[in-house]
Amino acid sequence: MRIAHIADTHVGFSAYRRSDPQTGMNQREVDIYQAFQRMVDSLISKHPDVVLHLGDLFDSVRPSNRALSVVLEQLLRLSEENIPVVLIAGNHSTPRLKETGSVFRLFEHIKGVSAFYTPGMHRLELGDLTVTAFPHQDKESMVEALQGWKRGRGRYEVGMLHAGIQGLTRYSMGEANELNLPSSLLNLEADYIALGHFHDREQITENAWYSGSSERLSFAEAGQDKGYMLVDLERDRKDFVKLRSRPMYSLGPFKAKGKEAGALQDELAAALASVPMEGSMVRLVVDDVPAALYRSLDLNALRAMADKAVHLELKFEIVQGTDAVQWRTTTFGSLDQEFQSYLSQVPVEGVDKDELRRRGLQYLEKEDGE
Repeated sequence: MRIAHIADTHVGFSAYRRSDPQTGMNQREVDIYQAFQRMVDSLISKHPDVVLHLGDLFDSVRPSNRALSVVLEQLLRLSEENIPVVLIAGNHSTPRLKETGSVFRLFEHIKGVSAFYTPGMHRLELGDLTVTAFPHQDKESMVEALQGWKRGRGRYEVGMLHAGIQGLTRYSMGEANELNLPSSLLNLEADYIALGHFHDREQITENAWYSGSSERLSFAEAGQDKGYMLVDLERDRKDFVKLRSRPMYSLGPFKAKGKEAGALQDELAAALASVPMEGSMVRLVVDDVPAALYRSLDLNALRAMADKAVHLELKFEIVQGTDAVQWRTTTFGSLDQEFQSYLSQVPVEGVDKDELRRRGLQYLEKEDGE
């Protein structure tokens, strides 16, 4: 019995101002679509007995028509290959208001696709395999459901859970609506527990794993490999299938205190020159920068070094006087980019997210011109 454990594809995510030269669409949005398609290509070539998606299929509660079309097309490809798919809702795709409804209902009519998005515990029998699914929900109902989790009737038992793990701070994404649970609630009798929410691949307990996200979505993920878990329950084997993703580099933090402007400029320029810029996303972090020193730096020269990058973020910790500290971030997109980055990380209900982004950027452009 071979299962593919995938999670946190965040289809519809977009960020930064760079456009894809072929489609004119946001480059990061295109990257996420392509990552999802590459994953399905790999799944078809591996042909597992079942694919488990552990939440945050979409980046928002109300995905765009384009995002929906991409997901439907790829799910149909898996269906045509007779590869069953089990989906659970994550925090990004769970409405806070019940009357909002769930986009997952669209997938219930696709042959071989099972979607679970309501509170409680859900069971699915697939031959020798019992899948026990726990979609994102409020903490009280999730704890109650997990406490009632007993091993099913199948030869193999696999659990599906979208949540962070308490006590292990790095297994939390720090999002306002995330659910964090103690690891003691995980069923030790299960053969495997597939986890979603944390974006890096990680083993939590003897039988519980995060597969990580399919693409890098923030600079906290720089250096992480992206892909999915391929688990052979009969042989007790767990392999990570690495997939190609856009390069991301986080450089620093560099310490500016006590340095001359020329020396710091050369150090930062050397750091930028140390990584391949074309097509990459790059962040440069500098701490303890006196305000006068910051004003002496040639930031335009640093930006010019990254003219072929998808995104460059210069992040400076500015020291005013002796103890006042503030962060100053300079990017290709400045304030409008900060707005898009923030919007991409929070669920939005009752409003089309693309329309909200468009109007927000229009407003910021108007302010810049006045």
